[in-house]
Amino acid sequence: MDDASYYQALPKAELHLHLDGSVRPKTVLELAAKGGVPVPTQDLERLTDFLEATDSTASLVEYITYFELPIAVLQTVPALERATYELCEDLKKDNVRYAEIRYGPWLHVQQGLSLTDVIRAVLSGWKAGRKSFGLEGGVIVTALRDMPPAQNVSLAQVAGRYVGDGVIGFDLAGDEAGHPPILHEDAFRVARSLGLNITIHAGEAAGPESVRQAISMGAMRIGHGVRAQEDADVIAMIKENGVQLDMAPTSNAQTKAIRRLQDHPLRRFYEQGIKVTISTDSRTVSAVTLTQEYQTVTRVLGCTREEISAMNLQALDGGFADEVTRARLRHEFVDAAAKLRPAAPTG
Repeated sequence: MDDASYYQALPKAELHLHLDGSVRPKTVLELAAKGGVPVPTQDLERLTDFLEATDSTASLVEYITYFELPIAVLQTVPALERATYELCEDLKKDNVRYAEIRYGPWLHVQQGLSLTDVIRAVLSGWKAGRKSFGLEGGVIVTALRDMPPAQNVSLAQVAGRYVGDGVIGFDLAGDEAGHPPILHEDAFRVARSLGLNITIHAGEAAGPESVRQAISMGAMRIGHGVRAQEDADVIAMIKENGVQLDMAPTSNAQTKAIRRLQDHPLRRFYEQGIKVTISTDSRTVSAVTLTQEYQTVTRVLGCTREEISAMNLQALDGGFADEVTRARLRHEFVDAAAKLRPAAPTG
């Protein structure tokens, strides 16, 4: 069995997945027409130039610009429900069984929706998609680095009302330059007090100090964390605290967190005993499925099927959804991987 077939057949877990970075281009066009949102072209193929990053994308700041059009069309309850439901369908096609979908509610209030409206809409799409496509996992509410800290405190308070109803975590994302995590310490204190699990984007555009701060704020999972490799003390802190790095190699190359894909530290971190997982980050913006990302990690970084299977199981172990569900899926994943292994020669 070739790698493409093997990784497609492997049931998978994806922990780092942005809703607004994973909207189908066709859906963007249709929602734009319905909502009167101007688009640069009506040609679907040409539209991808405005939705997909490339290897020549210069930075995280430029990468974020590819989210602007999807965000513009995701300003109504039906649009948010549809995009979430369709993402669940796309995950099913990729044989992802466990997923955590994240998004920033403050980005979706431009046409009058409240934070509550936005959170309920995404949860509605998630619950329908979960039921239709046999998914497990939940939703992560994301605070924005460039927002006033008080607004992120408000977001944490609203998100906390939906603990137990599908919201399983609280995150911080956006341009890292000039916006260290510690500025939003109060929001994360509130989030933890309300029972939200903590993950924070760090060590992508900013250096290892951002990872140190994120861990000090209660993050047991770091989004990306690539630049932790620049500081041995931060690496030791990650290992000592059992912090997990949810990495997305294709995206990390596009945002220039690494100079080139071959330089990605995923396998090196794994060999050092750091908990690492693989995700797409943004299926549309990075133009990649998880199956394809696994193939890339095998081809470019030299990870074996066994190593990737271990990272896949680590994603389940580090997931924020209930432990019973994750334990059940773990048995399913282990059994599936065993059946996919070639039979040992006899005689």
